[in-house]
Amino acid sequence: MERIANFIYDKAKFIILIVVILNIVSAVSFIRFDLDTDFLSFFSGGNPKAVEFNELNDKYDSGESITIFVEQEGSLLDKESLSQVYELQQQVKDIDGISQLQSFLPDLIPGSGLPVKVDSDYIEENYEALRDFLQNKYFLKDQFLSSDGTKGIIVVMPGSNSDAGLIVDSLKEIVEAEDDLSLSLAGNEVIKDTIWGYLIKVFILMPFAIFVILLVFFAFLRVRLFTVLAFIPAGLAALWTFGTLFWSGQQLNLVTVLSPMFIVVVGSAFGLHYVSHFLENIHKYSDRRQLTVETLRMVGTPIFLAAITTMAGFASLTWTKVMPMRDMGIFVTLGIGYAGFISLFFIPAVLSKIHLPEKLPEPKVSRLAKFVLVASRQRVLVVIVFIAIIVVSAIFIPRIDVVSDQLMFFKEDSEIRQNFAKVDEYFGGAVPLVGEIIAPDGSGTLTDYDYASIVLDAERELESLPGIKDVFSYFDLAQGVNNMITGQDDYPQDQTILMGAAMMSGDMGMWVSDDGIKMVIRTQDFDSDDIDELEAFVDGNAYIRIVTGMPLLFDEMNRLVVESQVQSLGLALILIFVMLLITLRRIGAALAGMLPIAITIVAILGLISIADFGLNIMTANLSAICIGVGVDYSIHVISGVYYFRNTGMTRSHSVDAALSSVSRPVLANALGLAIGMSVLFFSPIRIHAHTASIMWVAMIVSSMAALLLIPIFYAGRRGTEEKIES
Repeated sequence: MERIANFIYDKAKFIILIVVILNIVSAVSFIRFDLDTDFLSFFSGGNPKAVEFNELNDKYDSGESITIFVEQEGSLLDKESLSQVYELQQQVKDIDGISQLQSFLPDLIPGSGLPVKVDSDYIEENYEALRDFLQNKYFLKDQFLSSDGTKGIIVVMPGSNSDAGLIVDSLKEIVEAEDDLSLSLAGNEVIKDTIWGYLIKVFILMPFAIFVILLVFFAFLRVRLFTVLAFIPAGLAALWTFGTLFWSGQQLNLVTVLSPMFIVVVGSAFGLHYVSHFLENIHKYSDRRQLTVETLRMVGTPIFLAAITTMAGFASLTWTKVMPMRDMGIFVTLGIGYAGFISLFFIPAVLSKIHLPEKLPEPKVSRLAKFVLVASRQRVLVVIVFIAIIVVSAIFIPRIDVVSDQLMFFKEDSEIRQNFAKVDEYFGGAVPLVGEIIAPDGSGTLTDYDYASIVLDAERELESLPGIKDVFSYFDLAQGVNNMITGQDDYPQDQTILMGAAMMSGDMGMWVSDDGIKMVIRTQDFDSDDIDELEAFVDGNAYIRIVTGMPLLFDEMNRLVVESQVQSLGLALILIFVMLLITLRRIGAALAGMLPIAITIVAILGLISIADFGLNIMTANLSAICIGVGVDYSIHVISGVYYFRNTGMTRSHSVDAALSSVSRPVLANALGLAIGMSVLFFSPIRIHAHTASIMWVAMIVSSMAALLLIPIFYAGRRGTEEKIES
């Protein structure tokens, strides 16, 4: 470290210049800022379920449906209300990119000959006949209108290549401008649009988090200049990570948007340790070069070791099949590397050149450090407390649920959850499933009465499964038209009726292909167990080729999350242990360094279960964070012990000296980041509040485990003055 310290001192201006240039380049990258809220981007390109979903939508030129929920106090079948609904539907149809619209007010109804077009004049002149038809004959009424007639839905289907975001924006303008009817939106595209707005709000919270962290750091360091310098590595590392992300053409998503916060969480420890020990040494060495050398000699190796082991922990996420987790693994790994570089080179360079305040506080053991020293001697009590944490967590961990609900991102009282709940209560899930029926003769299959009857029976059997509300395909449309015209609840054999059904379907290409017929499946209270039964049913049915949709994709994503959680945790622990063993060259030290990590992981999983957060794409990632944090604290404690042993201290004295030296930056980092992350309690995204809760547990458990458990392995018997060789 002495050679590196002298290099930094001699080349300080050059190092500072390089960092300034990189800051400018990273800042300019924000011209490429963009957000990605498409859940399909969560999957790797080869995921079979994502491929099936995309291929089916492309095949029938359909995107994710958007539901307009319509309600008022009186009946929507009143004359004035029907006119208002008709005008609303015309406005919606005028939006570019919409390929189909369905509601309780159809475009065509059966006439004496050809179907009759329903427009404002028809409503005005034939209201009584229209009302009677909608109430008593329209076979789709129950799918789109509540039993009391006060609530209804209009289902909008964008084309597969349409810009769904622009369609949602146009629908929102229509909803806001509507005075007569109460309207609200639901659907997967609405979720994506809402999350986009929420992510922007999360960005606004970041400066507040930084401000709170700086306040806590200042409470420990008591010097404004050094407080800012302590945070600079984390702040610049986050900026450089943004620069890398944007210049590489990547977009931020629900997971990577928090990457800068994670970098701040882990990276700020590096700068804080260097600055804290610099302040500790400043009264011992008047020569700036010697001060730089001695400070780096004390903390250079621990910072480097903490950086590479933390990078190994996050790098383990790059093997996951969930793309946002993989992206976060890549970019946070880079960010931690940036923070380590800035802490080891830029901060020492700056401190070697700038004018330092004349009056600096004398180094002294803080109250928290004194508490740690006293608590570390209560070995039995310390062991009992951590065993209790492990036991309680172990009891609850098997009860962890995997969350497969797209609405997990939103708080219970959010408007979007309320809108979805209304749609689900009256009409089934706002994010329906889609499937495909095998059609051996393409459109010719529609004239095969026997085949149609078998398929309709299969659909009704499908509706009997738990979580399935109703199933609708072109076969149901044709049967419904036959019932309206003839009164017979059977599939039509009359070609004229089939032609009428074709006219009422709108674009036949959205329902029928060369080898298949699309069906739409609405769900209600649909969960993972129901998905298993549905997939088993489809696998055993000879007429249904596939069923897919966002609920199934979300379940698949969370399956991958759990799988990745196990793989990445195992890989991270192995990598970190190997690195500790190589760098510390002591198997006992490596095992001791792993202990706080293991306890913190168990505590986090216990909290997830006890608080009923559920395991999802965000909470699963937090275990990687605790690995990074826990190993940092462990390394600084262990390195401190060996540093003071090398000065000739006894076992007990070296432990006390190490705790007195490192407890302040460790606790400042842990408390500062826990308090700083508390701003996420104000995030509109529900799982961000979960993140804040988990970070509190991770910070407290990992820091206290490092400060209180590791000394037990090194202190020996109290009072022993025998010097131990390092």
